[in-house]
Amino acid sequence: MKKNSSTKVLLEMRDIYYKDCLSPDMYLDWMGYPINEENSPCYHHIVKKSSLRSEKADSKPTVENGAYLGVYSHDVLHYIERIDKGLYDAWNSIFLVINKERHYPDADVWNIVFSLQDATDKILDSYLKMKEEKKSGTYGRV
Repeated sequence: MKKNSSTKVLLEMRDIYYKDCLSPDMYLDWMGYPINEENSPCYHHIVKKSSLRSEKADSKPTVENGAYLGVYSHDVLHYIERIDKGLYDAWNSIFLVINKERHYPDADVWNIVFSLQDATDKILDSYLKMKEEKKSGTYGRV
């Protein structure tokens, strides 16, 4: 796990949310992607540090304001933030639900996560296709 100021909180979150994981297949980050060497755990502020600072609130990582993501998922989430704010907000909303429940997500929560994951994949695919078409000069041609 990457050493930074959020390591202690990530370890606490792992102990809260993953203590009952009986199989490596269950070790998914909160966006539904496997935690592994390519997608190592990292901390996501649900309410951004900059927003907390502007409100004169403590911006240090906390369990309550955090999401347990992998580095790949975190990158995807912030990419989505730039192109679909509503989907980004939906992700943060489900992260708050997981935090409120304070246990490994149940089937209902995973269904929402996987639905958001599908929406994320479709938007990313569409956006990347559009970028490729613009690059090749075929964008908007019939």
